Amino acid sequence: MPSLPEAVDMKYGDECPNAQVTEVACVALTLKRSGRQRLPSVLILSECDIEKAGDEEEVERKCEGVRELDLSRNKLKEWKEVFKILRHLPSLGFLNLSYNSFETPIPDPSEVVSLTNLTRLVLNGTKLPWKDVHILLENAPRVEELHLCKNGYVTVETTSQKYSSVSRVHFNNNPSTDWPEYHKILQIESLGQMFPYLEVLILAECPLGSLTKDGHYRENFPNLKYLSLNSTKICSWDSVDLVNKFPKLTELRLQQCPLYENYKDEERRQLTIARLWRIQRLNGGALITPEERENAERAFIRYYMNEERRPSRYEELVHQHGELDPLVEVSLQPEKEVQVTIRFGESTMQKVISVYSRVLDLKKELEPEFGMSPSKMRLFYHDKGLDSGVPYAPEELKINSKQLYTINIHSGDEFIVEPKVKP
Repeated sequence: MPSLPEAVDMKYGDECPNAQVTEVACVALTLKRSGRQRLPSVLILSECDIEKAGDEEEVERKCEGVRELDLSRNKLKEWKEVFKILRHLPSLGFLNLSYNSFETPIPDPSEVVSLTNLTRLVLNGTKLPWKDVHILLENAPRVEELHLCKNGYVTVETTSQKYSSVSRVHFNNNPSTDWPEYHKILQIESLGQMFPYLEVLILAECPLGSLTKDGHYRENFPNLKYLSLNSTKICSWDSVDLVNKFPKLTELRLQQCPLYENYKDEERRQLTIARLWRIQRLNGGALITPEERENAERAFIRYYMNEERRPSRYEELVHQHGELDPLVEVSLQPEKEVQVTIRFGESTMQKVISVYSRVLDLKKELEPEFGMSPSKMRLFYHDKGLDSGVPYAPEELKINSKQLYTINIHSGDEFIVEPKVKP
């Protein structure tokens, strides 16, 4: 198994090309030759079979100036080897140890290296016990972003220590089986207690079936602005209503949950917007405009006006909008297809597309037209309805899984295709 210096030589040695572009954590990195080898400040050593740190003098020489280090999917088993590396990286701001299988916990907290400049720590798939997570955080006082996905956590083990620097926590896919009933709310609130200044919490693919009315969301999440509950097991509108208890929450992601199985896409969006008066952005779509909110609230009133059991929100909205006449035919379904303009360089074409297509689907449709694979294509959306004489940059659609209706696409809008250009 190669040591870290050996892995550096194999990847960044003399045989590497004159220019190499690597993307990790949204950082683009370019290596250029200028008479001697210059190692990057962002060092990507994922899947290099590293098990040992190697000679520490070599580590210090090879890693001088490194600010971001990706050691994910290696074969590190002992923390002493990790600390041999970290003690020579005083400027390290980003560390990824994901999917290394540590055989034993941190043996002596006093031996842990102080990481005073670390702001992002990724520990996905390491199965670290909570004790080790606390030890690492106590020695990294500036961590802002913490990734703890796929670690099999059934509960959150807190201490009296609060980590006030942490503002973003990724807790996806913990655990793979259902949480015990009594842990459902304990799990969420414990995260809020541990990270009192949390602004972003991602709980996607966690087996969370409901929020509870007894939750102290206001006290434990006073600063939370973004919450993802995608692919959880939320199954009732009561849980959606409780999202209003997060006092500063403005962005919610809630898709692929049992609750929505019997609703059409536009029904899901409108009924959810009408219930959540603080939310400004839902499921990564465009900002909710006053017009869209009012339409959603009126649709909500009509949806429940003939029901015997109405949600409490119904009376609030009737008080705001008044009693509404029923429509002859109530349909929350948007246009299924729209005609748009596609621009590529000097070429222009008209195309009818489904609003339920994903960004990737549209790229695949355009591949034979422009001879460009989706992976090499940049796609920009221009909402012609927003033109007011003031120029602005079209929005790049970077998320391939995004469905087009979430950007409120209409007939007459434009898409601009550009090739990806390597620096």
